[in-house]
Amino acid sequence: MSFKVAASDFDGTLFRGQKFSAEDLAAIKNWRAAGNKFGLVTGRCYPMLIPHLQDANLEIDFAICDNGAIIFDGAGQIIFETEIPKKILLKLFNEPFLKKSLHFLFEAADEVYCVNIKENSWVVKERPRWEFFLTTTDAAQVPTLQKKINQFALGFESSAEAQEAADFLNKNFGDVIFAQKNTRSLDVVTAGINKASGVEKLLQVRNWDGKIFVIGDESNDLLMIKHFGGYTVATAKDFVKREATEIFDSVGEMLNNFV
Repeated sequence: MSFKVAASDFDGTLFRGQKFSAEDLAAIKNWRAAGNKFGLVTGRCYPMLIPHLQDANLEIDFAICDNGAIIFDGAGQIIFETEIPKKILLKLFNEPFLKKSLHFLFEAADEVYCVNIKENSWVVKERPRWEFFLTTTDAAQVPTLQKKINQFALGFESSAEAQEAADFLNKNFGDVIFAQKNTRSLDVVTAGINKASGVEKLLQVRNWDGKIFVIGDESNDLLMIKHFGGYTVATAKDFVKREATEIFDSVGEMLNNFV
């Protein structure tokens, strides 16, 4: 059976103003009812994503999380996973250049380990509402973490600081990791991993060969948009719009256009 596959970024693309629109949810339901597949490709880890989906009663067919570092099927089972070596994590954590970060998050499939979290970190603000699995630990425990760490995440006061940190890490550690800015956040995964590679891996693992539609709004979506000739939303920044094949008002508008 032939079907289409749509992969949407989460924050700023589908989840805007800390909510889903009724129109987007209806379009996703209609898209899937027509036999097509819909899922998310996000910088978020799975524990920080699922509470939002459950709150909205939104069903998906896949979740490409941590910027492509780990992929889940619709039932929440891991179908692909990468790991940042613990010795590299320790080097990054101890790097003086990154001390401005508001938090140090070590993201695993079902848990987030947090070190040196500051009060103005977005994690502090969001955690009480969504109750995701966040374990506070200390630097000495980083080498002993038992679970695979898919992504190392930081947060800064400004987008410029986040970009400066990304440039520094890619210049000095780019042979083993890839760092990319997402607004004021900085996400670090293993080298060669990004949202485009995540979508490609999904298609490979699931043996899906239908037409693919991707949509995003931020710098960490650019590789995916360029690779697949993808789309963006009207609220995206100009540098993203310039790379998009077409601009839609919402994810729902894109789905309705191609369903």
